[in-house]
Amino acid sequence: MDVVKPGNKAGKKEILSDPLTLFSSVNPEADEQDIAALKMLWQQYCLANEKDNDIRNRTRALSRRIGEAKRNGKPFDGLMEEMQELSAQLRLMTNESSYVEREILSFFTAGDSTERKGKQSESSPIPGNRMYNAAFGGINEISIRLLDNDHADWNAYVEKNPAATIYHRTEWRELIHNTFGHMGHYFVARNRDQKIVGILPLVHMKSRLFGNFMVSMPYFNYGGAVADHPSIEQLLMKSADIHAASLGASHIEYRDDIPREGMPARTEKVNMVLPLPGTPDSLMKGFSPKLRSQIRRAQRENPTIHIGGEEYLHDFYSVFSRNMRDLGTPVYSRNFFRNILHCFPDNCRIVVARLKQKPVAAAFLIGHRDTLEIPWASSLREVNHLGMNIFLYWEILKFAAEKEYRYFDFGRSSKGSGTYRFKQQWGAIPRQTYWHYWLSNGSTLPAINT
Repeated sequence: MDVVKPGNKAGKKEILSDPLTLFSSVNPEADEQDIAALKMLWQQYCLANEKDNDIRNRTRALSRRIGEAKRNGKPFDGLMEEMQELSAQLRLMTNESSYVEREILSFFTAGDSTERKGKQSESSPIPGNRMYNAAFGGINEISIRLLDNDHADWNAYVEKNPAATIYHRTEWRELIHNTFGHMGHYFVARNRDQKIVGILPLVHMKSRLFGNFMVSMPYFNYGGAVADHPSIEQLLMKSADIHAASLGASHIEYRDDIPREGMPARTEKVNMVLPLPGTPDSLMKGFSPKLRSQIRRAQRENPTIHIGGEEYLHDFYSVFSRNMRDLGTPVYSRNFFRNILHCFPDNCRIVVARLKQKPVAAAFLIGHRDTLEIPWASSLREVNHLGMNIFLYWEILKFAAEKEYRYFDFGRSSKGSGTYRFKQQWGAIPRQTYWHYWLSNGSTLPAINT
C-alpha cells in the first residue's frame, strides 16, 4: 500500500517501523490530538505484535511436542486441544494487528485530516476519532454557559458529532437526578453566532459516604468534553474546574477515550469492542473450536431467549440484583433501569435466557448509531456450569449481527482480568480508556468510581 508523502512515497513497511517520526516529518503542523491518537495506535500495534510473536513461538514449541508424541506412540489429544486454543488466540491477535495497522496507515493516505477523520468516523470505533473544525475562529469568540432548557440544540449536536455518545444526551441529567438525587451541571460552548460548538455534561456526586466530586459521566464508561476543536474542549474543562472548586468538590473525573496533555489520568481499564461481521454465521465461524463447543453445550439444555423492553424488566432485575448481592456489590434500584427504558425506548433492549421457564441469565443493552453496548449482564451461579452466560452472550451477539450493528461493546475490564479474558475469547479488541482528573489543592488521585 502506497501512501502520500511530500516529494515521494513511503511504503507500508517504512510507515509501520516508526509512524510517529514519519508522520511528524510529513505533517510538521499536525495537531496534538492527531499525534496522541497515532501514538496510542502505535503502542497498541506493538503490543499486539508482541503477543502475536509470543503465541507463534508457543505454537512452534507445541508443534514439536506433538510431533515427538506421535513418533513415540504417546497420546497427544490434550496437546491438540491446546494447539486449537493457541490457533484461536493467534487469529484474534492477527485480526487485531491488521485492524490497528489499517488505522495507522489511514493517517498517511491521500486526503486531508478532515477527510481522514470523516472516513474513520464512518467505519471505526477507534478512540480519539474526532472531527475537528479547522475553521475554528479562536477562543475569544467562544462563550461557556451552563445549559438551561435548550435541550434540542444540545442533542442535535450530540447526534452530529461522531465523538459524542448516547451518554452525552441531556435526558441523563433529569434521569440521574430523579433516580439518585444527583444534580447535573451541563456546560455548553457557543460561538459568536450562538451556535453550539462544544458540550460537557457533568454530574455532581455528593454524599457523606463517598464525598463531594463530579463525574462525566457516572454509571457508564463514556463522557468527557466533546467539541469542534481541542481548544474548546480545554476551555469547557477549565470552566468546569472553576465551577467544581466553587462547589467545594475534591475532584472531577472526565471519562475520556483520548489522552489529554498535562492532566493526571488512570489507564488501568480498557473497553472491549468487537467488530461484527455481516451475519451470525460469519460470526460463529470466527470463534475458536472451544467456544463453539461451549455454545453447543449450553444449547443442549434447551434454554429459551427472550428479547424486548419493560415487559422483561422483572426477569432482568431478579437475576441482576441477586447476582450483585452474591458478589457483595451495591445494587442499583429497579427504577434506574425503568427510567432508562422510558427515556430511550428505541435504544434499549432487555435480553433474558430462561431454563425450564425460569430466568437464569439476563442483560440490559443500549444501542447508539452503529454500536450495541452491554452495560449490565448477570447469570445465576447455580447454572454457570451449564454455560448459560455463554448462551446469553451468543444470542446477544447474534441479535447484534442480525440488526446490522457494526460493533459490539462488551464494556470495560481491567487488563488481563478474568472478565477481560472472557470478552477477548469472543474476539473483542481492547480500547484504552483515559480517565482524566482535575484535583483540588491537596487532593490525591481517587480510585475509579462507578
